[in-house]
Amino acid sequence: MMIKLSVRLVRATQEGMVLAQRAVRTYTRYAYYSFRDRKGRQSDGSKASPVDGPRHSLMYSQVEDFLLSQWSDNPVPYAIYRTIVAAFFFIMVFYTSIYGVLGAKAAIMLTYWSFYILVACQILRAVNCWYYISLRKQGQDVKACLQNKRRIKMQWLLHNLGSDAAPLVSVLFWTIAYDGSGVTLVNCTTHGINAVFVLVDTLISRTPVRMLHLYQSSCMGFVYMLFSYIYHLAGGTNHKGEPYIYKPLDYNNNFSVAISTALVSIFLVAPLIHCWIFFLYRFRLFIHRYLKAVEKRVENLPEKAQ
Repeated sequence: MMIKLSVRLVRATQEGMVLAQRAVRTYTRYAYYSFRDRKGRQSDGSKASPVDGPRHSLMYSQVEDFLLSQWSDNPVPYAIYRTIVAAFFFIMVFYTSIYGVLGAKAAIMLTYWSFYILVACQILRAVNCWYYISLRKQGQDVKACLQNKRRIKMQWLLHNLGSDAAPLVSVLFWTIAYDGSGVTLVNCTTHGINAVFVLVDTLISRTPVRMLHLYQSSCMGFVYMLFSYIYHLAGGTNHKGEPYIYKPLDYNNNFSVAISTALVSIFLVAPLIHCWIFFLYRFRLFIHRYLKAVEKRVENLPEKAQ
């Protein structure tokens, strides 16, 4: 009896080890291809085009991926959606400037750096969508007019910065910077609605996400850290007259804490948020391909029945 149990235990352990090895091998392959962006492409093929350039660059062959929704090839509804989004955030720029308490000091806040980048991105995306529709109506070659052009690269860069910065700013604000002053529409818009919009829009749009683009938000964070330190050395204050922009960045009284907070945010939190955006992008592709496969099976059923 004991011998049989021992044999079964050994077999179960061996089978478990084989399954574990397969899981690790599959995950490693998936992680490698995801990092290299060799699979999970929007188009039917998985081979990289020479037009795409290096994976850390802003070159990309499928220009329609920046101008259409993942769920429809009709550009008009998506352009209307982009216009509504751009109008909303454009209006919120004026609302936050009128009803906000920061005044001109808003220009020194990371919150508004990220918010204005997000707004600029939405306006550019709406303009590019309508320009794309105009080119199609005129019968012009869309790829020749837009592929790897400056306006598309700028849209992608602003999208990457805004998509990473909005959740980052929201997380940092509500965890370490919020002073209990109350929840207002301005706070919710610049530290909540923007982050929720980024997550939802990632699932709606067809914009690609590259893992190697995580350096862009980190560079933005590093630039802001340098700006905040230079601002401190110049004797700058926040809207309350305090000698720092954010209390966690009080270089005068807690220099080591301020530097540690900035570095952790730049080199840990920002890359993790980009990885989360990348996961949503891959999840979107998975659902889209699954639905396409189901649709093909349904279309093939009548043929098999005949």
